[in-house]
Amino acid sequence: MASKHRVIITPDADDDLRTAYRFLRDENSLQVARAWLIGIKKKISSLSDNPERAHGAPESGSFDEPIRELLYGSGNRGVYRILFTVFGRSVFVLHVRHGSMLPLESNQFEF
Repeated sequence: MASKHRVIITPDADDDLRTAYRFLRDENSLQVARAWLIGIKKKISSLSDNPERAHGAPESGSFDEPIRELLYGSGNRGVYRILFTVFGRSVFVLHVRHGSMLPLESNQFEF
């Protein structure tokens, strides 16, 4: 059995989660926003097991290190892209973006 990876949510990704939560709360309800936040955090936590299972993100071509994406959600709340990279036994969640948003440019990432 492979050892687990440590999952680290960067400040940018944390800001993204807070922004999406507030949007969902304001546009839907507190219950919808809470359920979304619990679900996406569970999905992010799942990266501790085999993060390489996720495919490369469109942003990956702009960097020396592969940027991967894990998708979360469906339906009227939409799909969110969890953007991350793997260094050794650590997974760094870089951003969380709604699927309708354009891919990030290299100057929008900080490592």
